Order: sequence, then structure tokens, then C-alpha cells
Amino acid sequence: MHEVEIRDATAADIGPVRRLRAASWQAAYAGILPPVYLEAMDTGPEEIARAVRGFLRNPPDRHLLVAERGGRIVAFANCGPERPTIAHLRGGVLRGEVYALYAHPDAWSTGAGAPLLTAALERLRADGREQSVLWVLEANARARAFYERQGLRPTGERTTIRLGGALLPELEYATVPGAERVVSQRTELPAPLPAPIPIPIRRGA
Repeated sequence: MHEVEIRDATAADIGPVRRLRAASWQAAYAGILPPVYLEAMDTGPEEIARAVRGFLRNPPDRHLLVAERGGRIVAFANCGPERPTIAHLRGGVLRGEVYALYAHPDAWSTGAGAPLLTAALERLRADGREQSVLWVLEANARARAFYERQGLRPTGERTTIRLGGALLPELEYATVPGAERVVSQRTELPAPLPAPIPIPIRRGA
């Protein structure tokens, strides 16, 4: 199997990324989200064009990264300042956020997740973010286990989002400032986080 290459996305990647996102949600959230909601995910030309316009408006501190294997995008992540997008301090720590981490279903458990998450967290650290957070569905045990293997820990913060008419609890996970993360060389990629692209992001959109 080819090694995974992590790189910054370009406008030409937005179509494949949107289609990947839809495929990932439809596989990962079957039985969690209403089927009609998953089936209605739009990857048509107008939606792709809208997403490209949004991507081109992204400020420098918003990053869309793709994991490519054998010339094909198999996963992507986006990250930036913690939402709300106005930079703020919480507990004296400037935080970044991984808004989304998705993979195509046929790339799950192939080792794409760990290096992609590592790259996103490194990008946030390079931007001066002392800590990084992400939100994951409470019911998504597979994703939660993945993030815990990568050294992230639940903070105790929780919220509820509405997707397709369903109310779903979410948990906040965070890196541990100053702690070394041990990243496995081969691990499962979690089911996607509920955040759209391009940025700015409205949770649950």
C-alpha cells in the first residue's frame, strides 16, 4: 500500500473533498442520523462551486489538509482558531480547533488518520495555538477511542447539536499542553466530526 502524503488542499481538491465527506457521513452515521438527511447531502456542481468560493475566502489561519495515497485523496482535515472565530483566551491558553477529520470509508483502518491529525495539530501549534480541541459525538465510540489513543482527553465540556432533526450530544476533547503525544503508526480513522467545509463553519450544518 502506498504511503500517505499530507498536503495543503487547493481549489481543485474541493470537489473530491466534498464527495468524500458525503460518502464518509453516509457510511459512518447510518443508524445515527436520519437516512433522509444523509441521502440529501449535496455534491452537485452548484454546491461544489459554492464550496470553492468559500475556500478561496479562507483567511491564512484556516487550514484544509488532505491525505493523498496513490494520487487519490483518501481523507481530509480542517482546522483553525477555536470557534467562535474571534481569537480568545480560555484559562490563559490560546486554543486552536480541529473542525473536521473525515476519511473515505474504503480508507478506514489503513493508517491515514494518525498522520493527518498530527499534521493538523502541528499546523495549529505553528500558528501559536497552545492547545487544540475538537468535538465528537458522544455516541461515536470509535472516534473517541481513536482520539484517546492519539493523546487527546475529554475536558468534561459537552453540548447538543441538531442534525437532520435529531438531537445529538457532543463531547469536547483537547490536547494536553506540554505532553508528548504517542501516535500509532497504524490505527483506525474515526468517523467524521460534525463540521462542514469550507470555513467559516456552523456546527451541525
